[in-house]
Amino acid sequence: MTDTGASLRMDILRKAADQQIIKPLKSYGWSAEIASEHIPGEFLIVSASKLGQEHKVALMYSSATDNKHYKFLDAEVEHIFTNGELYKIESFAYGITSKVTPVSDFFPLMIEWSRALSPPTETTIKNKTLKGHIQITAEKPIDGIWAHLSQLASTTLSKKLILRRAQEDGIELSEQQLESKAAGVAFSIRNASDYFRSAQNESLNKRILSLYYGSLALAFSEMLAAPHGPMDLDEVEGMTKYGHGLYTVASNTNDFGGLTVGVLATGFFPRWASFLGNDVSAYPKKKATSASDLSNLSFGSFATLEQLFSTLPELGKLFEDVYDSEPSWIHAVYDTGAGYRLNGKQTGSSYIKLIDQASKINPERLARNGWALTEIEAVEREEEGEPDSKIYRARVDHDSYEYWYQALPLHHSSFFQGNALILPVLGGVYEYRAISLSLLYALSILVRYMPSAWRRVEGGDWDQHFALVKMVLDVFERVLPQQFLESITNKKIHSNIPGGF
Repeated sequence: MTDTGASLRMDILRKAADQQIIKPLKSYGWSAEIASEHIPGEFLIVSASKLGQEHKVALMYSSATDNKHYKFLDAEVEHIFTNGELYKIESFAYGITSKVTPVSDFFPLMIEWSRALSPPTETTIKNKTLKGHIQITAEKPIDGIWAHLSQLASTTLSKKLILRRAQEDGIELSEQQLESKAAGVAFSIRNASDYFRSAQNESLNKRILSLYYGSLALAFSEMLAAPHGPMDLDEVEGMTKYGHGLYTVASNTNDFGGLTVGVLATGFFPRWASFLGNDVSAYPKKKATSASDLSNLSFGSFATLEQLFSTLPELGKLFEDVYDSEPSWIHAVYDTGAGYRLNGKQTGSSYIKLIDQASKINPERLARNGWALTEIEAVEREEEGEPDSKIYRARVDHDSYEYWYQALPLHHSSFFQGNALILPVLGGVYEYRAISLSLLYALSILVRYMPSAWRRVEGGDWDQHFALVKMVLDVFERVLPQQFLESITNKKIHSNIPGGF
């Protein structure tokens, strides 16, 4: 005669195993199945495999199970789970080496398996941790941002800032060094303010020039404000003695987006890129002068205007309407399903989803950027997602940080929702403000030295690019001052309007 109670309990156990163990395993690329069921003792064994790695775990209906069953499982599996909380476990699970925990602990164990199978990558991008934050609330947040920047036009307040940052980093600066750095920061901020404020009322071509030189001045300020940065403005200006470290090549005179920007080993840009933590050792020492010269340069040492535009998440559909190429950024969101299964347990790893709204980016490109990402694989699009998007799942390893987003160089701004990872296209730089400066440089060359081409943009056969350029300048006027304020003060900036979230 069948024991209906045992049958019911085993049925409950099968459903629990499917929901808590098998489905998560299959969702994250593992093969999994119930290998055996044991009605005496009321437990089952689940086997899992991936890329040649095999594991077995057990799921018991109750921890209050005869010790002989624990002894049997101790020789068969590496971990014993119970479908519920533990009850007087020391009275039942004695004399064994396998761990016994509730099934809610399975997902963290699966992450351990995955980390052993795909160890954390050696990251070349070390995300900078800001110390503290500044809250700005204003009808026009950009006015509040410039109010904070303009304060640093005072040498007294600049000196106070530099001293605070030096103390935080444990760096000793002499009084003379503090004075010279503060004077450089103050002068550069005044210069930047003049350029940005005048840009608001200028024609488009003059606006490009003002924003370029204003951003350059803010980059000077960023370097001088850092305790480990240059000691005075003369040193920074000396970096520009050999140029700005960028150059352009008109590789295709019939293609606005084909104007090419290259990096050099000398000049300001490579010094700034190195200061930001980028490897500039492969930057070429000689500029290309023709399209044929570009073919002899290393990958990433030059980029077209189109590629630089592709890195800006704020452009969104405007970029897709003008260009058919793939974007160079991707949305990054937390995998809420994985978060639910972790139940607040710290594992040093988290799963996220990378959403490619244009459905054009391949996983190989995502894997070669020096980010703390592994297990990058395409997953089925969810019903509530963007209808044309491609979704990847990836594991973020963040042993040095509490949260996943602290380990990635995420970009966000008031012009788009969520976080974005920017895929480097020029010189390996991923910092938004550095990419923006190189784009502004290219546009400044265009309006100064290629007037016939610029006229085609303003009202000729290249006018499809006009709205794109105007949008870029609107974004830069709002986003760059905030990003530079963060880098100069080493504090996170939170800006919003009164009554906003």
